[in-house]
Amino acid sequence: MSPRSSIAPVVASGTASVVKLLVATLAFIGAYAGVETSHVASVQAPAGVAARTQPVTLSSESVPAATVEAPAAGTIAVSALGVSRPCHRPYLIRSVIDNPRPDSALSYGWRLQRWSTTTRTWRTYLTSHSGFAGRSQAAEWQPSVVDNPGWYRAELAVSGGARLRSARFLVSC
Repeated sequence: MSPRSSIAPVVASGTASVVKLLVATLAFIGAYAGVETSHVASVQAPAGVAARTQPVTLSSESVPAATVEAPAAGTIAVSALGVSRPCHRPYLIRSVIDNPRPDSALSYGWRLQRWSTTTRTWRTYLTSHSGFAGRSQAAEWQPSVVDNPGWYRAELAVSGGARLRSARFLVSC
């Protein structure tokens, strides 16, 4: 095999890669230029043309001021949020977590538990995990119960600490 025949595939492969890279670069530059051009065109309206405006009304469900306050450390507060659909119950669950070692991270987990009348035990329905670094933090979670009425409670488990449980509450449709 001659040295020329062994180099030809390498050169052809390298040339193909360079061509692909050149095409991708040109496509990116074209897209960027198109975005810049459309942005400039949308900002500059022709003279004599009045801009059309349409009022927009924003709405949201508000939580009563009494439920916005953070609960005391060592307790869990459960507040029902507005009903968005039949048998769809969103909740706001809050607690304050104190970190005994503020220089290191602390992880915690929420569990929404449902009472099982069959086994006569609390069974996990939903979970969520998070963490933070610092002295203390107000932790919030917004789970929803959909088409599953019954008795529930929230549980907060802090790494290296105790478990906190809320009072039970009834979800009905």
